[in-house]
Amino acid sequence: MAQKPRPARRVNVKGRSEGSGHHARFYAWEIRSPAYRSLSIGARALLIELKALYFGNNNGTLFLSVREAAIRLNCSKNLAAKLFIELQDRGFLRPNVVGAFNLKTESRRGNATSWILTEFSIGDAKGVGTKDFMHWRPPAKKHSTVPVEVQGVPPTGTVPFKLRQTVPSTVTVLAEIDDRRSLLEVHR
Repeated sequence: MAQKPRPARRVNVKGRSEGSGHHARFYAWEIRSPAYRSLSIGARALLIELKALYFGNNNGTLFLSVREAAIRLNCSKNLAAKLFIELQDRGFLRPNVVGAFNLKTESRRGNATSWILTEFSIGDAKGVGTKDFMHWRPPAKKHSTVPVEVQGVPPTGTVPFKLRQTVPSTVTVLAEIDDRRSLLEVHR
């Protein structure tokens, strides 16, 4: 079966290729970072959506509301809001201008928050971003209040003894009911 020839890329005057080459890039060092490894699947998907909005010079003006993120990720608004918080906590993004929904404006529309991806420099600035996520470390594990002897796994062949709760027999229950009835009759 013969393959179709790929269309040739257009080349500009300087010899550079033109066309729609927009993509969201993840570097190996970024994926191997503890912050990225700790992200939930939803937060990773939201990070892809935010990186897809970045065009090289618009960092700081990446507009994505919680509502729009919920639509793009096919999830609830509450979950989308939690995913934004998770990305902020790990240092992948921070708000530039915090938006609000205000019913008192003439247009009755709120403004979405504009986001900064910390991986990139802001706007047209040269250099690199702060990459705050590279400094993130998982929180230290809290010590358990359960005694050490209870935490451990029992040795092979031993089964921990479980106390069984005894269920009163029907005779005992009926006798107790009769006693209560007789007490009620005495107090009447």
